[in-house]
Amino acid sequence: MSTPYAYFKKQIVPLSEAKIGIMTHAFNYGTGVFEGIRGNWNADDNTIYMFKVEEHLKRLRQSAKIVNIAISETDEELAANIREVVARSEIREDQYIRPLAYKSSEVLGVRVHDLDDDLLIFVAPFGPYLDAEAGIIEP
Repeated sequence: MSTPYAYFKKQIVPLSEAKIGIMTHAFNYGTGVFEGIRGNWNADDNTIYMFKVEEHLKRLRQSAKIVNIAISETDEELAANIREVVARSEIREDQYIRPLAYKSSEVLGVRVHDLDDDLLIFVAPFGPYLDAEAGIIEP
């Protein structure tokens, strides 16, 4: 069984070590934005094909700007971190990659200024949304 990894606090760590405190602003006030990137496992090529990473990162950055969240990593650094998390996690099936930018200060108060910003990335096994054989309409 593979060990899942995460990009957390600017380093790659086992997912079990990536913890957020209960006073984290994003947890209490919803001051976070995310993208969901599909990774499709190809057994013939022994690789994961990730769907439109650049477009997802552009959208993440646009969403972060709306909530006043600064992302210090470049898109190239984010893409490299995504590839590293995916590679280290060694998930040999379809997966879901979640980059999330958030207000990381552990403080109460309704605001989006004078708070720390952070970004995390994790990956998890994730099969198809729908059973392609059954269709989407219930009998």
